[in-house]
This record gives sequence, structure tokens and C-alpha cells, in this order.
Amino acid sequence: MQNLQLARFYHRLSAFIFDMFIVSICYGVIIALITMKPEKIFSRFNSTSGNSTIDIIVIFAIMLLLFVFVPIVNKGMTLGQRMMSVKMIKDNYEETKVGIFLVRFIFIAVLSILLLGIPVILNAYLMLFRKDRKTLQDLVFKTSVIQTR
Repeated sequence: MQNLQLARFYHRLSAFIFDMFIVSICYGVIIALITMKPEKIFSRFNSTSGNSTIDIIVIFAIMLLLFVFVPIVNKGMTLGQRMMSVKMIKDNYEETKVGIFLVRFIFIAVLSILLLGIPVILNAYLMLFRKDRKTLQDLVFKTSVIQTR
């Protein structure tokens, strides 16, 4: 089991970009349903419900669903990770548990909000320049992202 290969930077980045694309599509659909304006599905980057609190709650709920609940039923992978064949595991080679997904998500979300997105940029540099390709949340929660094929 210790012959696992760490996920490459571009696999992790591609998985994240795909996941965020899914978030934007879901956001456009939900906002179109809330406002009853179907054209908002196609202009999701310019869409808003008109109330920033509702927008934040909708985005947070979609991301919580995608980054916490989808991995629970999808063998520990988000949709983007499944597409790129990468998976998060504990450093001791065990499968990740439900709590890890939730705590990691809350940790990086709160940190990114408080520090105005700087952790996202820091994560990119950490994945590029660390030999173990670990991000901030990987270091804190003792996890690694590996190739599954």
C-alpha cells in the first residue's frame, strides 16, 4: 500500500477547477430558480439573487455538498477528483473519514475568508514547490492526495 504515487500539481488543480465549475453551474441554476429568471443559468458569473446573504449561503451550501457530502458517497473523491483519478487519504494510508472532509472544508473556508483568499495562492505554491505536494490543509490534518490509477 505504500507504493502510492502522489497526485501531480496539474491533476489537483484540474480537479479543483472542475469542482468550482460544477459549483458555478449549480449556483446559476439555484439563482435562476430563486429569481425565476432562467437566463441566469447561462450568465452565472454575472448572476445574483439581489441579496448577498442569500448568495453566500447558496454558494456555501453547494460547496459543502460538493466537498464534504459527495466524497462520503463517492469513495472519498469529489467529482473533479474522480475525473482526474486522485484521492485524499490519511498519511498513515487509511481512508479518510467524514469528519476530516468537514473539518478541512471549514478550516480552509474560514481561513480563506479571513485572509482574503491568500491561503488559495499559498496552497498553489506549496503544491508546486514541496516534494510531498501537500497543501496547508494537508499539513494541518495529516492527509495526502494520491493517484488512483
